[in-house]
Amino acid sequence: MLVIRKAAVLGAGRMGTAVAAHMANAGIPTLLLDLAPTQLTDEEAKKGLDLKHPAVRNRLATSAIATAAKGRPAAFAHPSRVELLTPGNFDDDLPKLGDVDWVVEAVVERLDVKKDVLGRVAKHIGPKTIVSTNSSGLSVVAVA
Repeated sequence: MLVIRKAAVLGAGRMGTAVAAHMANAGIPTLLLDLAPTQLTDEEAKKGLDLKHPAVRNRLATSAIATAAKGRPAAFAHPSRVELLTPGNFDDDLPKLGDVDWVVEAVVERLDVKKDVLGRVAKHIGPKTIVSTNSSGLSVVAVA
């Protein structure tokens, strides 16, 4: 029997964050990964952070989780479920995919971007890891 003990969602946009929240609602610890920013915000600069700081590198996923936690209607069945999400980024955290049972790709609807991300993912997943796409308009065959 297949058991999903841990998952990852690639893309912290609205759709990817909603998928990650649903996983958390099901009790599945989930990595939420997105791009590492290439520029500091004014607030980050004032704090003396640089582009190598984890708070900066994980900003997009961290912000998406915080937004989902405050959302109405609520994205989480219970506020404690937000703790099951771990923010990260594609550059630093893809090796963590070796520990997940299910990867859901939910990046921007561009075939070149999806293929690039999934190509990078392939090096890190286990032999039994399920990889799926949340694409709504692109051919799954073309994505694969």
